[in-house]
Amino acid sequence: MTTTEPSPATANWRDAYQRRLASAPEAMNLIQNGDLVALTILAPAALSGALHARVQELDSVNIRFLAPREADFFTEDRNGEREIELFIGDSIRPAHEAKIATYLPNTFMLGMKAFDAGRAEARIPDVFVTPCSEPNGQGFVHFGPHMWTRKAYTRRAKRTIAMVDPNMTPVHGDVWMHVSEFDAFIEGAIQPVDVQAMEERVRNESPAEEHERRFELLRNASTEQLQLVEQMFHLTPVEMLEQALGFAPVDDAAQGIANNLRQLIRDGDTIQVGVGQPSQLMFKAGAFDDAKHLGLHTELGSPGLAKLWARGILDNSQKTLHRGKAVAVAWSGCDGEDLNIIRDNPAFQLHDPDYLLDPRLMSQNRNMTSINSAVAVDLLGQIASEDRFGGNMINGTGGQPDTHISASLSAGGRAITVLRSTAMEGAINKIVAQHEAGTLVTIPRYLADTVITEYGVARLLDKNHRQRADELISVAHPDFRAELRKQAEQLWGRLSI
Repeated sequence: MTTTEPSPATANWRDAYQRRLASAPEAMNLIQNGDLVALTILAPAALSGALHARVQELDSVNIRFLAPREADFFTEDRNGEREIELFIGDSIRPAHEAKIATYLPNTFMLGMKAFDAGRAEARIPDVFVTPCSEPNGQGFVHFGPHMWTRKAYTRRAKRTIAMVDPNMTPVHGDVWMHVSEFDAFIEGAIQPVDVQAMEERVRNESPAEEHERRFELLRNASTEQLQLVEQMFHLTPVEMLEQALGFAPVDDAAQGIANNLRQLIRDGDTIQVGVGQPSQLMFKAGAFDDAKHLGLHTELGSPGLAKLWARGILDNSQKTLHRGKAVAVAWSGCDGEDLNIIRDNPAFQLHDPDYLLDPRLMSQNRNMTSINSAVAVDLLGQIASEDRFGGNMINGTGGQPDTHISASLSAGGRAITVLRSTAMEGAINKIVAQHEAGTLVTIPRYLADTVITEYGVARLLDKNHRQRADELISVAHPDFRAELRKQAEQLWGRLSI
């Protein structure tokens, strides 16, 4: 057999990579007392476990999370600050309510500004901890479909520790970094997902009546999705698994919202769809099925997104920016069938959020149409997407301010907010006369545009306070309309003239 000697460039990157290889404990020794450490979103258990072991060895480590799931870090005896940026999520909401964690109110568009501008108040992490792919033949690694801020933080943090993940799905876009830009690599800690072992645990330890639903999830979920739930898949409530893996059904209210949204989608629109509820169900509910030549410029994915591309509806042919490509910050939120379509598909590209979600860029798209969810909207059009009942946070801003502003500034653009009219099986009204004191308003009234519930479309742009109240009452649940009108007239006078 003839062998080919590696080129000097190839040999050099391999040498650099070998010098950076370390065991998990050795790599984590880069973290020192007092450091601010950022742990990436959707970190594999082996990675978060290695970080937790190092934290236990030190007196004080401050940790920044994005939509964390790692409950071990959020205990009363924590040693250092626990800070959550952008998304709180279900798993750690109790820790935030117990004041064990605090929230960092930044946005994707401004999250790196202080550091990049050299401002004294900048708080970029001392150490960033992330998974990455195996190096390619040129010595570059990528961050997979859940890129989010992984590349952005690796470029800026003082030190980066990367754990090589053999399960990482190949993706396209501005996702690559050379091994020389990292400080340590850990190999062998993450094992390939053992689907057969997961099936056996379902057969032996899950209720028999749930077997078919669980096996269907195993068949349809992507490897990376299964990796995140591998050890507890057989014990996690099946409804929670379906929600987490993008297979939750479309409820009647969400279907009604999608039917109303369908009327506003135009051929050639460039769309952004948020991962909140109910916006993430809009693809599955058919809101875009009547359109042609749609483009995608979005933050994250949603179930059915890539299947819309496969059907030829989302062809990106009329976009202003990145024509011919569907672009996002991460493909998190897609279901396994979508991720299999996206896998190594150059029609789908990822980019850093501080680039892609910058309104100065995003608003250049003609007919940019943003579709995001809300927790509640008051009759002036103030949109609350982070909390309810006067400051009790249930989530963070995510990319909603960035994308809503972009659509508002776009020529022909429309910023759409979708929400179910009620919560708690109809007991709580989500169209309210006034938000409670202390409510965190995500979108102020002067940026409100279009609000959709299952009862219709409220058009708020260029409307005064009384006209807005009229519009919003018309899409509220019928059981609450009379009281809302009474409250509105007490606040702003007689509505319809």
